[in-house]
Amino acid sequence: MPIERVVVYRFHRDPLVSRARVGLLRRFNPGVPVHGLFGGAGGTRGAAFRLVGRRVLGLDTLYTSRHSGHWNWKNGDLVLLDWYREVGHRLSFDVLHLVEWDLLLMEPLERLYASVPPDAVGLTALTPLSVIGDNWRWVAGRDESREWRELMAHARTGFGYQGVPYGCLGIGPCFPRAFLHDYAAADPPDLGNDELRYPLFAQLLGHPVADTGFRHAWHSLDDDRYFSAGAASVDPDVIATELAKPDGRRAFHPARAILRGLRPPAPGPSDAVRRSGQ
Repeated sequence: MPIERVVVYRFHRDPLVSRARVGLLRRFNPGVPVHGLFGGAGGTRGAAFRLVGRRVLGLDTLYTSRHSGHWNWKNGDLVLLDWYREVGHRLSFDVLHLVEWDLLLMEPLERLYASVPPDAVGLTALTPLSVIGDNWRWVAGRDESREWRELMAHARTGFGYQGVPYGCLGIGPCFPRAFLHDYAAADPPDLGNDELRYPLFAQLLGHPVADTGFRHAWHSLDDDRYFSAGAASVDPDVIATELAKPDGRRAFHPARAILRGLRPPAPGPSDAVRRSGQ
């Protein structure tokens, strides 16, 4: 049977960029619902954005986080769980894709995520913390290191955890419905951030994990040109060049411009499963 997919589109700014991204998601994935999750600031500007967001962006529904913009940025998983408890649990789907506003996906989801089995949590740049190194903000910062120690203590005392901890980039994850159900029931604490909690709670709850392949390695200067968590947007010329290649990349981050005039990707080999950068 075909996998029933759903997209949760998370945004907090740049409505015109978001409208273009939602349009691409619908173009490549006809029939797949796209539900909005607004996590921006409050006040007059935020209220206006929320009021017109669903219509302007072309979303099926729009959910607004009740938390601050900074809290939402740090805790993307907890915001998603709020959405799941209030909205998502009533929807029909097998796999949920969480797509940030500055993530550019230029291929159908079923091909982009071909390396992720439908029962697995799909994470980007899934890497043992020992490989990431002890200078990563979420384990090295003054407050962050304290929270990480408290999160590990929670895992050990509450779940008997003795595993190898991982980190990931919280960009473009996907989740089977069963994981979201179990994750919501586990009620994870606001300790650390989503890039630590995603892989940790997948281990704690016994769900398999697979890498999306959007980035080949945590420490890779070559990957930085196409897909990173950095502040610099991907060069539009780099995107155009990759799209012109039959085996080029199809996932880019961060991509913060509308990028008008993007040509459809060159067709790849029909008998090969190709991930975004392989």
